[in-house]
Amino acid sequence: TVNEMTGDGIMALFGAPIALEDAPQRALRSALSIHREIARFNDQKKGIKPIKMRIGVHTGPVVVGTLGNDLRVEFKAVGDTVNLASRMEGLAEPGTTYVTKDVFKLTEGLFQFESLGEREVKGKEEAVPVYRVLSAKEDVYRSRLGSERMIYSEMVGRDKYLDRLELQVMKAINGEGSIVNIIGEAGIGKSRLVAELKNREVMNRVSLFEGRAISTGRNLSFHPIIDLFKHWARIKEDDSEAAALSKLATAIRQVYPEEVHDVLPFVATLMGMKLSGRYTERVKGIEGEALEKLILKNMRDLLIKATELSPLLIVTEDLHWADTSSIELMESLFRIAVTQRILFVNVFRPGHRETGDRIVETIKEKLPAHYVEIVLQPLDERMSEALINNMLKIKGLHHALISQIVQRSGGNPFFIEEVVRSFIDEGAVVAKKGSFEVTERIDKMVIPHTINDVLMARIDRLEEKTRNLLKIASVIGRGFFYRILTEVAKTIEDIDDRLSYLKEIQLIRERRRMEELEYLFKHALAQEAAYESILVQKRKELHLKVADSILKVFKERLHEFYGMLAYHYSKGEDPDNTEEYMIKAGEEALRSSASSEALNYYQQGLKLYLKKYGKAANPEKLATFEKNIALAFFNKGQYENAVKHFDSVLELWGERSPKSKIIMGVKLIYDLLRVIANLYLPIRKARMLPSKRENEIFDISYKRAITLVHLDPKRCFFEFLRTIKRLNKFDIAKIENGFGMWISASGLFSWTGISFKLSKKILDYAKDIINKKEIKQIFYYDLFELLHNCYTGNWPNVKEYDGNLVALNLKIGEYWHVSTYLVFHGYIKIEQGAFSEAETIISKLWEICQTYGNENATEYHYSLKIVLLILFWKLNDALDEANAGISFQSQTGRELVVLYYLGYKAIIQIRLEDIDGAKETLLQAKELTFKIGFVPPIYVSGYLKGQFLFDLYSLEQAILLNNKENKLKCRKKAYKSGKLALKNSRKYAFDKTEILRMMGLYYWLIGQKKRATRFWNSSIKVAERVGAHVELAKTYMEIGKRLLEKGSRFRKLNDITADGYLEKARSFFEEFGLRWELEELDRIKTYR
Repeated sequence: TVNEMTGDGIMALFGAPIALEDAPQRALRSALSIHREIARFNDQKKGIKPIKMRIGVHTGPVVVGTLGNDLRVEFKAVGDTVNLASRMEGLAEPGTTYVTKDVFKLTEGLFQFESLGEREVKGKEEAVPVYRVLSAKEDVYRSRLGSERMIYSEMVGRDKYLDRLELQVMKAINGEGSIVNIIGEAGIGKSRLVAELKNREVMNRVSLFEGRAISTGRNLSFHPIIDLFKHWARIKEDDSEAAALSKLATAIRQVYPEEVHDVLPFVATLMGMKLSGRYTERVKGIEGEALEKLILKNMRDLLIKATELSPLLIVTEDLHWADTSSIELMESLFRIAVTQRILFVNVFRPGHRETGDRIVETIKEKLPAHYVEIVLQPLDERMSEALINNMLKIKGLHHALISQIVQRSGGNPFFIEEVVRSFIDEGAVVAKKGSFEVTERIDKMVIPHTINDVLMARIDRLEEKTRNLLKIASVIGRGFFYRILTEVAKTIEDIDDRLSYLKEIQLIRERRRMEELEYLFKHALAQEAAYESILVQKRKELHLKVADSILKVFKERLHEFYGMLAYHYSKGEDPDNTEEYMIKAGEEALRSSASSEALNYYQQGLKLYLKKYGKAANPEKLATFEKNIALAFFNKGQYENAVKHFDSVLELWGERSPKSKIIMGVKLIYDLLRVIANLYLPIRKARMLPSKRENEIFDISYKRAITLVHLDPKRCFFEFLRTIKRLNKFDIAKIENGFGMWISASGLFSWTGISFKLSKKILDYAKDIINKKEIKQIFYYDLFELLHNCYTGNWPNVKEYDGNLVALNLKIGEYWHVSTYLVFHGYIKIEQGAFSEAETIISKLWEICQTYGNENATEYHYSLKIVLLILFWKLNDALDEANAGISFQSQTGRELVVLYYLGYKAIIQIRLEDIDGAKETLLQAKELTFKIGFVPPIYVSGYLKGQFLFDLYSLEQAILLNNKENKLKCRKKAYKSGKLALKNSRKYAFDKTEILRMMGLYYWLIGQKKRATRFWNSSIKVAERVGAHVELAKTYMEIGKRLLEKGSRFRKLNDITADGYLEKARSFFEEFGLRWELEELDRIKTYR
C-alpha cells in the first residue's frame, strides 16, 4: 500500500492494513522491480538525464492512525520501524536498495545480498548492520511462504555433511583446493544439501559457478559446461549470436583482460558459437585433438585466472546425465584443485559407470589427497519422523500412519515430502490459521509402496488439462522453456494459471535465466513419472511436436539444438529427420571438439542409413560417415579404430591398400624408386593443382600414417611413402598442410633409419619451398632438421633451442611436434652435461602434459627423467618412473613405448644388481620385439643396450669364476648382442659412444686388448666430435680402470697413462656433479 507521497519520494507499507506473512519478500521484490523498470525507462529516454531511486527497507511493528474501513484507508504510520526504513533510504546509493539485519534474516534464502558492515544511524546509540540487495535468487529450494499448499522443513539429518562442505569452502578460501562428490539416490537430498550450502555466510567470500546436466544430455556436447558458462556470462536463450558472443567476451574480459582475444575463441568454440573476424583467424586450421587440447588449456587458464580474483566454487548437478566430452574435460580441470583455491562440487546418482562412477575412479586414482566423498544415506526412523513433524507441525496424525510412511519411504526425504503433499491434495490435511489439521479423510489414506506410485497418484488427481500440460512438459525434459511449452500445448487454454497451480502444489518451480522464462520439475523423479505415464504412440507424437517447436522458436540459433532435435526425432521415430540432425549434430560436435558425442551421432546415423538403404547405399554418403567416424576416433586417440575407418573411407574413394605381402613389397620398392627419382631428377613441367577430393585424400592418408606410427611402423612407412609419391604430382603449396606432409618424410627416413641421405635430400628440397612467414612451416623444418642431426650424430650443427618458436606453435595446437622437439633437445643437453637445461625441458614437457593432457609429452617426460635419474644413480626413483611409464603406456596400447621403457628398466635392474629381475624384463622386451616386428632404432635401443650390458655382466662373472664352458657361452651371447647394439647405434647416435665403449670392454674381457683399444679410441673420437662429454668421461674412466688391471700389458693408450685418463674423467665428473662416478674413481685408485 502506498502510504505517503513526499515530494519526490514514496512511503509504501507491506503487511498493513492487512497482515501478510511474506511482507518482507514482497517489499524486496517490489524494490527490484522498481529499479528494473526505471532502468528500462532510462534506456528508452536516451536524451535526458538518467533517473535513479534510492530505497530503504525495514520490518517491524508500526503505530497507525486510520480513517475509513480496513480496505480503503488514509492513515499515518509512525514509530521506530518507519524511522529506520527512512535511515536505510538515506544511506542507500542511487539505484540501490539497503535493508536492515531484520529484513536480511527473514529473506536471506530468497535474495542475494552484500553485507556493508555496521553503519552509524541517527537516533541509534549503536551502529546498525546494513545490507545491499543484489538480486532475487534464481533457483531457491525454499518455496514461497504463505501459500496454504506449500510445505517446508528445516534440513534433517544432514548437518555433518553440510559442515564438511562448508569446511571445504573455507579450505578453498585459504588456498587449498579440492573436489567433492555428493553421491546419492534420487530424492535423497543432494540438491537440498547444495541449496543449504549456498545460504551459508561463507558463500559471500567465493565466486559461484553453477551448471546442470539434463536427462536427455548423454549425447549433447558439453551441455553442463555450456550451461555453466551461460549462467556466468548471463546469456539468454533468445540472445542473438552477436549478443551472446559479446556477453561472453565481457565476462572473460572482467577476469582475464590481457588474454581475452586468445581465450574467447576457444571457449566460444566449445559452446558452439559462430566466430568472425580475428576470432575466426585465431582458430583457423586448428582441428581435432589439437583443438580439443587448446580448449582445455584456455579453459584451465581462465579458471586459474579467476581464482586470483576470488576463490571459486564450481557446482555441477545431475552429472550422471552428462556427456562423455564434459566428463573428460572436467577430469582434466580437476587437477587445478591441486594448486589453486578452487572447489569442485559434483552431484550425481550412483551406478552410472560412464559418468559418476568414472569420475570417482579417476579422482581416487589421480587426486586422492584432494578428494572428499559425501555419500548420502537414507534417513533413519527418528529423522524421518522429525521430517514429517517439521513439515506438518500438527497433532492428531496417528503414529501407525507415521510409521507406515517411514517404512514405505525407506528414509527417502523426497518420498516423505510427496506423501505429505498427497495428504494436502486429498484434503486429509488442511491448513487453518497458519498451521495444519487432520480431517476425517486421514483414515482412508493409503500409503503407496514406491515413490513412483506417490507421484503418479498426485499427477492422476490433477484436472485433465493441467495433467496433460504436465505430461507435455515432461516430454520436453526436466527443464522446459515457456515458449516451447506454449508452442506445443497450443490447444490448452489458461496455461499461465495452470503453471501457477503446478508451482503452488510444488510439482514444478519457476526460474528465469536472464529474462528467459523457464520451468523445472521440482524433482527429476516427477518428470520421469509423468513421462512414463504417457501412451507410447502419444509420446512419439509429442516428441515430434517438440522438435517442430524447437525449429520454430529457435530458428535463429538452430545449430545449438541439433543434438536435441536428433533426440526428439529419434524418440518420435522419424528416421529421415533423425539421420539429418544426427549428421548436423555430429558436425557441430566435431567443430567444438566433442569427439565422443560426434562419434555416437555418426555411428547412430550410419546405422540408420544402412538400415534404410542396405546394399543400395550411396558410396559417397557411406564415405562421409566413415570419414567422420575415423576423425572422431583419431581425435580421441583411439588409433586402432581410427585406422580401420580411415581404410574404409579411402577404399570407398578408390584408394585401396594391397593385402598381399608380395604386392606390398613390390609397390614399396616402386614407390621408393619414384620418390628417389623425383628428388634427384626433379620434374621440370608444371605440377597439378589438387582438387577438393585430392586434398581430402591427402588429409586422411596423412592422419592414417600418424595413427600407424605406434601401431605398425612398417605399414606406416609403406603408407606414408605412397602419400609422398602422390604428393610429387602436385603443387605442394596448394595442398593443405602440403609442406608439413613433405618434410615429415624426412623425419620418417631418419626415424626408421632407412636412409639418412634421403632424409637430408628432402630437407634440402624443403628449404627452397618453405614459406618463411608461416611459423608452423619454420617450426616443422627446424624439428625435422633436428631429428636428422640427432640420429646421425651431427650435433654440432643442431640449432639452439628456440623457446619463442615453441610458445608460438603451442598456441596453434602443435603440442605433438613441440614435445618431439623438446625431447631431442633434452637428450642432447643430457649428453653434453647441461643438466639444468635438461631439467627445464623436462619441466616444460610436464607442463604440456598437465595443460594439454598430451600422451606424447607424457611419454617424453618419462623418457628424459629416467635417463637423468640413471645418470645420477637415483636408481630406485628411476625404477619407479620406468614402471609408471610401462603401466601408463600399456593402458594406451603403445607397445613401442613400452618396449623402450622395458629396456631402461632392465638397465636399472642390472645396476641395482637385480640380475634375475633384469633377465625377466629382457625376456618381456624380446617377446614384444618379435610381436611388433619392425621396430624403429630409438625404441629398440634401450633393449639392445640392456641386453648387451646383461651379457657383459654375465661374461665378467664367468671369467671371475673361471667356468670355461659358461665363459664360452657368455662370450658368444655378448658378441651377438654387442653386434646388434652397435648396428642399431649407427642409426641412433645417442647410443654410439656408449656402445663403442662397451664393445671395447667386451674385447678386453676376452683378451683381445688391441682390438679393445681400437673401439675405445673410436668411442673417444665420436664423443669429442658430437660433444657427448658425459659418455666421453665414462670412456676415460673405463680405459683408466682397465689399464690399471694386474696383468695388463698396456700401460698407456695414445701416450696417456691410466692416471691421465682417470684425471680427465675426474675433471668432467666434478664439473657435472656426478658423485657416484667420483666415488668410483676413488675405489679404482684404492684397489690399484
